[in-house]
Amino acid sequence: MKNYIILLLTILLFTSCQEDITSNLKQIETNLKTDNSSVSEFILTNDTIIKGKLGTEIFIPKDLFANYTNGKITFELKEYFSKEDMILNGLSTITDNNEVLESSGMLYINFTENGKQLTIKEGKKYEVRPAEAILDRSNVYLNDNDSIFKWKLTDEIMYTAIIDYKKNRAYGLTTNYKGEGGFFKNVPIDSFAFIKKRDSLEYIELLKKDSIEQKREEEEIKKRESELNFVLVNENDKSKEKSIYYDILEDKSLTEEQKSKKIMQRDAFLSNYGKLYSFTTNKLGWINIDRIVQVETTKSIQISNNHKLNSNEYSLFYSYLDNKSIINHFLANFKEDYTYNLKIAGKIKVIVYTNDNDKVYYDSFYIDKNSKTNFEINLKETSLENLKKTLITP
Repeated sequence: MKNYIILLLTILLFTSCQEDITSNLKQIETNLKTDNSSVSEFILTNDTIIKGKLGTEIFIPKDLFANYTNGKITFELKEYFSKEDMILNGLSTITDNNEVLESSGMLYINFTENGKQLTIKEGKKYEVRPAEAILDRSNVYLNDNDSIFKWKLTDEIMYTAIIDYKKNRAYGLTTNYKGEGGFFKNVPIDSFAFIKKRDSLEYIELLKKDSIEQKREEEEIKKRESELNFVLVNENDKSKEKSIYYDILEDKSLTEEQKSKKIMQRDAFLSNYGKLYSFTTNKLGWINIDRIVQVETTKSIQISNNHKLNSNEYSLFYSYLDNKSIINHFLANFKEDYTYNLKIAGKIKVIVYTNDNDKVYYDSFYIDKNSKTNFEINLKETSLENLKKTLITP
């Protein structure tokens, strides 16, 4: 009986120690996290737009939810657009088919009503406009797990809003260099480059057509004035070739300084052409806007751990330095060797960290297609702040 009690106490002590270790590692991960969340409360009586802390806009139809009973809705939005935020919040960019993704941004979106989870009505969707520019060839991925990120491809299409030059011209409307005013049209992001080129050429042709018509009118005036022995003096005529700035250069109501400013504004607008992105979805939870990374090769990486620490649990990150791509692994029992088939794309920084007796230990090294495949970690004590720097610096 005495031996049984001793055995029981030993088991309880061991379990307690393991829980403390796990708790300490979780505490480190919690302390690393950034606050990118926004929480709003509202009653949905009309179509509603909500803007997140970092600028993401959510367009909510008034009849979006199947089980809404006209109470107060709590809306939660988390926005992660920088690689640093993704790393520090323990996120990962890998699919359920083990494809490496390059992320344009990750979002968490959810709605509850007085604690009750709201569900989206069949056939209804809400619109998302991310705050940051989206990479070409990006798709929408979903994940239904808060701790293990294995993204699943959806059939949702990423759109970008571009100026509808023809419609604006027909209605006599203009769009300023910030993209405000006038009509826009949504085009699939995969078709953006082609449509941008086509529409830009059409726009320039329209300006040229306006230029030709105006030139014909001026020649007609000159002809009539010459017949009446008048001389036409145009002080603003600088004999410049007509261009996409023609309407600005020939605007007699503008000073030279105002013309220069408007030309700069137009240049800025054209350089930001197609920066309004959106997609619609009927899913809640984690959403990732990504494109697949083209890998160079796959290597079987073996990492050995010969340190005799009390902790068996480690966090490990693979940070792709040439892409906004991260793989995050939680190692539950890392006492000896760990093997992983790593997809290589450029240079990859590997960071592993753990805790022992309330102290933080870490190691880091680099992998590329020409590097060795066997590594032995050399854990070093560090502070939380230095660990954060190690995680987010190349």
